[in-house]
Amino acid sequence: METNEAQTIIIKNDSSNAIGIASFVLGLISVFFLSPVFVPIATILGIVAVIKKQLVWGIVGLICALIGFVTSPILLGIFGLASIGAQM
Repeated sequence: METNEAQTIIIKNDSSNAIGIASFVLGLISVFFLSPVFVPIATILGIVAVIKKQLVWGIVGLICALIGFVTSPILLGIFGLASIGAQM
C-alpha cells in the first residue's frame, strides 16, 4: 500500500516600500524645512531603498534629497567652503 503525500509550499514576499516612501517624504520635507537635517537622512534611506529593489520610491527620494540640497543655502555654503579649502 503506497500513500502519496503532497506538500504545498507557499513563499511569501512581505517586502514593503516603507524605506523608499520614507526617503521620498524626508526628501520632500528637506526642500521646505531643515535641509541640513533631512537631506542626509533622505539620501541614506534612498540608497538603502535602491539596494532593496524599491527603485521607484528610492530614486524619487534621492531626487527630492538632491533638490533639497540645491535649495539649501546652508548646505551649499558648507559645500562651497569645503571646495575652497581643498584648493588652498
